[in-house]
Amino acid sequence: MTRKICLLTVLTVSLFFCFLTPAVALDTKGIEAARSKKVLDNADLQIIDSFVAQGVSEILDATDFTSISNIRSLIIANSVSNEPGQVQFAGQFSDSAKKYIAAGLEKAEGLTPPERSFRVIINLLMLVDGLTDTRLAEVPLKYIDYNKPAVSYWAVHCLTSPEIIAKLNSDKGSEAARQITRRLETIVPTASPQTLGLIASFAGSIKIPDGFDLLLKVADRRIASYADWSVQDELIDTTVLQGLCDKIASSDPGKAEAAGRFCQLYAHVFQRYLQGGDRLSDTQKTQLISVMVEIEKNCIPKLTGKPSFNIKKAIEASDDKALQQQYIDLFGQGTKAGKLFADINFDFGKAPDGSPIKTPRPLPKPPEN
Repeated sequence: MTRKICLLTVLTVSLFFCFLTPAVALDTKGIEAARSKKVLDNADLQIIDSFVAQGVSEILDATDFTSISNIRSLIIANSVSNEPGQVQFAGQFSDSAKKYIAAGLEKAEGLTPPERSFRVIINLLMLVDGLTDTRLAEVPLKYIDYNKPAVSYWAVHCLTSPEIIAKLNSDKGSEAARQITRRLETIVPTASPQTLGLIASFAGSIKIPDGFDLLLKVADRRIASYADWSVQDELIDTTVLQGLCDKIASSDPGKAEAAGRFCQLYAHVFQRYLQGGDRLSDTQKTQLISVMVEIEKNCIPKLTGKPSFNIKKAIEASDDKALQQQYIDLFGQGTKAGKLFADINFDFGKAPDGSPIKTPRPLPKPPEN
């Protein structure tokens, strides 16, 4: 009797773990063999295609979403040949990934309940992100303006990672770089702050003229958000300002345009901190402080030749009067220009009499609560 109970217990436990294990495990034996070959035949190419197809299918069919990351990791780990310069493997893997992931995303849009559809779409985009293959760019481009911010974020992340930027920059005339930049430009007016931060980083790093135009549009969006007091996630302005600073310090055309946006945006960061008072949360104040201090450290010396304007010192002393004086020293007041205007050949537009405007626009007063 005891033996029967033990046998029943073992059987029950075994069945329990069987139900916990995915019904189909992603088989890597064939793909691992193909990765080690210097020359591939048609059978090897079919193994690659089948491996990608099975991996995407398992992501679509999974109900235990904690296991999806393991499937993604297996696909990504087996996406590169062990033989340097093996173009057959890379070409076939890209072709298969593009085909099956695109089809998988379409299928995922129809899954129910909506929460499952959302999670599968996100995971397939994370798979594209992990593959860092510019030949897959068309797949996430379709989703950058998706109606769910998290989906849009991951679609943009796929196109703006440092690895993707490096590959795009290896061919400055890349049509893919231009296509991505133009599509990102279309979502600047509506992108979430987090997504806008990715776009700003991309725009500041991509080495095509379109990238600078994209960076200016991001800066204009941020400046407008400060002006109407709707700005969120102020920390991303470190990225925007750094990109503009790099442009000012370079020999590329557009220095005056970059300087105008840099000074206006940085001025608004100061003004928001000084005027915000109780309207700002501790997190918002901390983020504004981070932007002011980081830009003082990394950009102001490049642009003025002066090591410090004591911005950090004034903040640490909680001395708003001293901080206001640092603002005046940098940006000027009334008709008197500040250090930035004096050291960079630019202006903030023209006055009615045609003379250059030497100081940034003031931040409008906060709206009534």
